[in-house]
Formats: sequence, C-alpha cells, structure tokens
Amino acid sequence: MRILALLSDCPWPPNTGSRVRNAYIWPALQHLGAEIKLLALDQGEPPAGGAAPAGGAVAAVAVAGGTPASPAAASLDVELHSFDHESYLLRGYHALRYSYHEWPESRSLRRRVRELVATWKPDVIHAEELRMALYLPDRSLTPARAVRTMTLHNVESDLLRHTGSTALRRGRTAIEAMHLASLRSFERRAVCSVDLAFAYSAADLGRYRELYPAAHWAATKNGTHASAITPGPQPTAPAVLLVGSLGYAPNVHGLYWFLDHVLPLLPSDLRVTVAGSRAPDEVRRRLAVSPVRFVDTPDDLAPLYAEHALSVVPVFQGSGTRGKILEALAYERAVVTTTPGAGGLELAEGEGYVLADDAERFAARVARLVAAPDERAALARRGRAAVLARYDWSIVAGDLLAAWSSCAARPGDRG
Repeated sequence: MRILALLSDCPWPPNTGSRVRNAYIWPALQHLGAEIKLLALDQGEPPAGGAAPAGGAVAAVAVAGGTPASPAAASLDVELHSFDHESYLLRGYHALRYSYHEWPESRSLRRRVRELVATWKPDVIHAEELRMALYLPDRSLTPARAVRTMTLHNVESDLLRHTGSTALRRGRTAIEAMHLASLRSFERRAVCSVDLAFAYSAADLGRYRELYPAAHWAATKNGTHASAITPGPQPTAPAVLLVGSLGYAPNVHGLYWFLDHVLPLLPSDLRVTVAGSRAPDEVRRRLAVSPVRFVDTPDDLAPLYAEHALSVVPVFQGSGTRGKILEALAYERAVVTTTPGAGGLELAEGEGYVLADDAERFAARVARLVAAPDERAALARRGRAAVLARYDWSIVAGDLLAAWSSCAARPGDRG
C-alpha cells in the first residue's frame, strides 16, 4: 500500500504530541510493508540533523530509523514546504478571519500533493490533523482506487470554543466568534468530504458522530514506543516530572493550575521539573520565578524519566488521547492526572495512573506515591503492561492499515 501523508510539522525532533505520533507511526507502517511519502509544513524550527529550508524551498529531511526515537530500522523522507508570503494587510485580514486551522497556507505543498497524486499514484492520501485537510485533492483529481482520509487529534471546534483563538484583547469576542464560525464550517466540509475520518479516541468518535453524522467515521488512538524502551529502576529521590508542549493552551492552563494550587501543598523537599517545547515568553517568565526546574525542548526524555519518581498530567481541557501519559507508563513511571487528562484512554484507574480533580487531592496523591515506592512501582508496572498490550505503535499502525484496506475495498461507501 502506498500512503501519501500530509503533516502539520516536521516530526523531528519529536518534542510535541503530534510530532511524537508522526515520528513513530510512519516508520511502524513502513515496517508493516507500506510505502510512505511525507509532506510537511515548515513551522520554522530546524529539524534534527539539518536546517529547515528557507523561503519557498522544499527540503528532504532524512529520518534515521535506528535512533532511540524511531522503533523501525528504516528511513523516511520528509519534504518541508514553507508558508506563502503575504502582505501585512492580507496577513492581518487572515489573522482576524481565521484560526490557525485554516491559515496560513502553502501553495507549494498544494502543488506537490497534486504532482505526487498524478505521478506516484498513492493508494491512500491522508491528512494528519484537521488543518492538513486544506491540502487534500478534490475527488475529481484523485485516482478512482485511492482513498482520502484524515485523523483529527481533538474535536477542534469544541476545543477552540473553550480555549479561545487570539491573543488580541481589543475585539477578542468578535474575532473569536468569526474564528469559531469559520472553523465549524471548515470542519464540517473536511470530515464530510473524506472517505474516512479517524477520531482520536472513542469519546471523540461519539462527539464527532453527534456533530457530523453523515461523515464516515472510525477510531484511532495515540501510541507509545514501549516495546523499544527498557525502563530504569524506580528512583528513590522525591522528584516529579511534568511534560508537555507549552505552546498548547490546555497544557499551559494545567501548568498554571499546578503551580498556583498544587505546588504550595506539596512537601518542601519534593523536586519538580517542567519539560516542554515552544514555551512563549509569558510561560518562560512564569517558570523563571517558580520553584521548579525548567528543561527547555529536551532532545531526549529518557534521562528525565530515569531520574523522576512520578509523572503528573494536570489537564482540564482538550480531548483525544494523552500521549504524555502513555509515554510515562512506557518508561514505567506512575502518573497522577485529572479525569479530563485520562479521557480517551482505554485504561482503567489503577493501570498506571490515579485520578485527582481538585488541588488538595492531587497534592495528596502525589505526596503519597512519592513516599510509597513499592505501591508506586506496582502501579507503574501495571501501566507498562497495559500500554505494551494496547498502545504500542505496531498495534496502532496495524489498526490503521486494516482500516485503510477495508475502506479501499468498499468504493460505494466513499465520500
């Protein structure tokens, strides 16, 4: 099977949730025999091992399969495509009119998709994340045997409604109302135009079917490279790790809640480390005056998991599947999270994690597990066993491949 995948960012280094998925799922699919071509938007951060292309150029970034961050002994080529250059006036209009899901765009990426569809003739043309639906070719330009699919990492219109979409203060209500109306229209067109749309969890699947019952739906999930990890011994020093992309609003809201309400209740000798990428200046300033250690954009999280006894995931917004929980469990580290944080996981409380939704209970559970190494280790072992059985990338890739094959075999069901 030939798969042309459209990504919102280069997968390397894998330091955000979407990058981690893309760094692992495509090598796993290649290992199962699929031929893969990746086209990605250039977000301006140089990928590991080379510089990002300038201007409108396209670069092939070799992804080495034998590194710790790749489970398959393979290599992938990722073509990076720059965004269009616009005048300040046009840029301002688009910023007011659209959320990041619809703008900015890349004409070079759109042209390259059409070229590969015509010459390489993929069996699957897949948009990873809603914003990449902009680059899916029309059905009239797609070979009859090819299927067009998409994975949605969140129920994006619900998430935008809760988190907002602009940093502007003046006119924010009107701007965000325009963003939401446009996003809902785009979301509806996108999911109803593809042959199959993958929701990121069973909970998201139910919500999307409620919103867009006419679309063709299936479920996928996040994963972990647990089978490639050999967990280290449980640390004895009291230390807690909080990992997440700090450019993502739900993670920032959860971080601030933890710093304001949980941290003051924790034992004074407990060391807290925050590790994340894409932190805006406001977050950096906040961390600088907090009694925590900040590790900015770590290339490898393994040493951090090795030295921390517990992982915390204080999240109250968003949907999908929390990759940071799966990752911590893969390293055999127990997790304290919230009910929304564990939402979408096919894991019961006690399979590696415990729940707490108010600051007092969250702090109490953190303190108890840090002080009880045997209980913490048993909880972490159950979590690792569960993710190995249900969330290894090889399992997620196999499910995707089966869904694409089934969709291709039912031409009458296509959008």
